[in-house]
Amino acid sequence: MSDAALPMQTETANQWWVQVRGKAYGPYTMDQLSTFVSEGRVRPATQVSNAADGAWIEARKVIGLMGPLRAGVPANDAAAAANVFVHAEIFSGSWNAFMAALESMGHVCSLSPGLWLVRTRFSAGVIRNTLSQTLERGDRFVVVDASRDRLAWFNLGPEVDVRISHVWNGPLRAEAN
Repeated sequence: MSDAALPMQTETANQWWVQVRGKAYGPYTMDQLSTFVSEGRVRPATQVSNAADGAWIEARKVIGLMGPLRAGVPANDAAAAANVFVHAEIFSGSWNAFMAALESMGHVCSLSPGLWLVRTRFSAGVIRNTLSQTLERGDRFVVVDASRDRLAWFNLGPEVDVRISHVWNGPLRAEAN
């Protein structure tokens, strides 16, 4: 049976699974999959199925996802461009894939080794989700959206997660007199 004949290509399936690095996650509704597309968590080549152990196909072949995937820029982020800083430490050898993904997000300017300024319409979360798909264990990065006051990160560890949460949205220290 060819991909064109797969019955799961319509959006009528009630439950969907997403395959990430060979592991199935789900079930999700079509609305949830569309949200994942807008967040950059599901990309055109992401494998999806209407059964956890069923036939996997690329998300771009699912009729209900074709519109969001072809839009390119997520609808909820399409309003205005933003200035975003990305700082990465890549130890694995995933450098080329990381850079290709970063450059696909907008206009990129290298500021110093491992630090870039990106002019983009994508949110910090979408950038994080897209870039994280290119990296391996031990690689890490931070995305700071200077225009929208947003922060996203990948693989920094639970201790850093807590410290970031305390500082990013925490109160200012009292100024010393």
